[in-house]
Amino acid sequence: MSRAPAAVRDVVPPGAADYLLGSSCAERERLLAQCALLRPAAAFIETIPLPPAADALDLGCGPLGILDLLSERVGPTGSVTGLDTDHRMTGWARESVSQLGLGNVQIRHEALPPAAEANALYDLVHCRLLLINTTGPREILGSMAAAVRPGGWVAVQEFDWATWQCDPPHPAWNRLKELLAGVFGGDVHIGARLPGLLREAGLTDVRATAHTYYWHPGDRYQTLLLSFAHLFRDRLLHHTSLTIEEFDSLTNTVHDHLNQRHTTVRESLLVQSWARKP
Repeated sequence: MSRAPAAVRDVVPPGAADYLLGSSCAERERLLAQCALLRPAAAFIETIPLPPAADALDLGCGPLGILDLLSERVGPTGSVTGLDTDHRMTGWARESVSQLGLGNVQIRHEALPPAAEANALYDLVHCRLLLINTTGPREILGSMAAAVRPGGWVAVQEFDWATWQCDPPHPAWNRLKELLAGVFGGDVHIGARLPGLLREAGLTDVRATAHTYYWHPGDRYQTLLLSFAHLFRDRLLHHTSLTIEEFDSLTNTVHDHLNQRHTTVRESLLVQSWARKP
């Protein structure tokens, strides 16, 4: 079985932010559910041409990421490396790899080095919902591009909150989403910028596609905005003009609206873009 040489170390690229959603057991469950939800959309990986015995990297893999899909994509003679800088996430990822019997996957508690220090070791470097949680997406994409061999590919999946809306519309939803966007820790509209960012990173043959979902009362993601609001409650109270009373009133109003029988939620647009290193 082919293995990519070890050439990553515990260096966070400049501008990278802490993962503000944390590494609680509840976040693990959310991320695993998200993996299941986004699995069909990740089928674009099958369209990326890779050589036999390819080496692939999933950056910020969390408890699973797309490690299972990459394992299948490169086959038994290829190798997959999952990287994450959170010890709990890498522990959970190892559990997932063991449970799924992914013999060609290894997990490392490391981050890609800056572009100037990276070695081109992989045929495919992927990340999903990593850039939206950082303040330095260009630096991270530069590191990803530097880690890819000439002719290899960088693939990125990110949300764009612009399409995240409820129907019927409600001013409380709009205000809460706007307030959250300001404290989220990254660019919540970065999905729409992916093709341009990949070109800026010196990549060519840029391609893109997108997916979205609709939710109804009772669906897990119908109230995701409220889940984020409660998770970021302290940041909202500290960094905005919201008082505790206003926060409670706003979230209660949104809760009641989302539970109305005919209220639907259109999820954030999941944009996928991939490009080749010359």
